[in-house]
Amino acid sequence: MRRAIFNLSQKGGSGKSTFSRALLDHLRHARGQAVAAFDADGQVGQLAQHYGRRDARGELLSPQDALSGVVSFDLRDSRQRGQILDALDVPAGTLLFDLPAGCLGELGRVIGGGRGLSPLLDVYAAEGVRLTVAVVISNVQASTANVQAAIAAFGDRVDYLAVKNLFYGSPEDFLFFEGFTAADGRAYGGQARQALALHGGDVFAMPALPGREYALCDLYSLPFSEAARHPALRRGERAAVELFLREFGREADRLEKYFGCEEGVA
Repeated sequence: MRRAIFNLSQKGGSGKSTFSRALLDHLRHARGQAVAAFDADGQVGQLAQHYGRRDARGELLSPQDALSGVVSFDLRDSRQRGQILDALDVPAGTLLFDLPAGCLGELGRVIGGGRGLSPLLDVYAAEGVRLTVAVVISNVQASTANVQAAIAAFGDRVDYLAVKNLFYGSPEDFLFFEGFTAADGRAYGGQARQALALHGGDVFAMPALPGREYALCDLYSLPFSEAARHPALRRGERAAVELFLREFGREADRLEKYFGCEEGVA
C-alpha cells in the first residue's frame, strides 16, 4: 500500500514546515526512498524554497519534478486544489504534503464543495493510499488543541502522529498535551493525548535545531543534509545540523510505518 503524509497545523509557528523539510531530507537522502513532495502553501513555501531543484544560477526551476524537487501549489486557491488529487498519478510509494496553516476547511472543499473530508478520503482509499496525518505542536494550549481538531475532521480513516517540536522545551514540558495538575490542585489538559491514544496514534519527538543554524539554512536556502557539509557554515554549525539530522532520523526510523518506509515503491 502506498502512503501519503499530510503535515498540518491550525496556526503557523509550530514548526510544521521544519518537520516537512527534515522528513523529506531523511526519507530521500538517508533512506534513498522515492518521495513525491508537494508544498501547498503557494509559491514561496519553506519546503519548496529549501528542497526545490535549482538551476546553475541558483534560481528555482519551473516546473518542478515532484520526485526530485518540490511541486508548489496553493491549496487556498480553488483553481489549484485539485493538485492534491493529481499527485496520486506520480509513481512514488510515498507522497509528502506540507499543508498551509488552518487548512482543514480547504481540504474539505477539494471535492464536493465543502461536504467534508470523506470524498477526498474515498479517492485516496480507492487508489490504495493510506494517509498519515502529522500534527506539529508547540507547548501552548491552542497548539495542542490542533490534534483534537484534526482527529475530529479525519476520524478513524487515517493514522495520526502528534509531533512535539522540542525547540519549545523537553517532552515533559508539553503540559497541555500530556495533562497536568497545577498548584491549585486542578487538572488541566490531557484531552489531546487521550484522543490520540484512542485512535491508535503515536508521538514523534522532533529534536530542536538551534536558532543560529536554522537561520543559516534559511539564509542560503540549504537543505539540512547539504548544510551539514556546506563551507558557508563553520565546523561547529555543521556539526549542530548533523546532530539534528541524526536525532531526527532515529525518531523517524522508530516510527517508519507512518512514512511508507516499508510500503514504498522503489
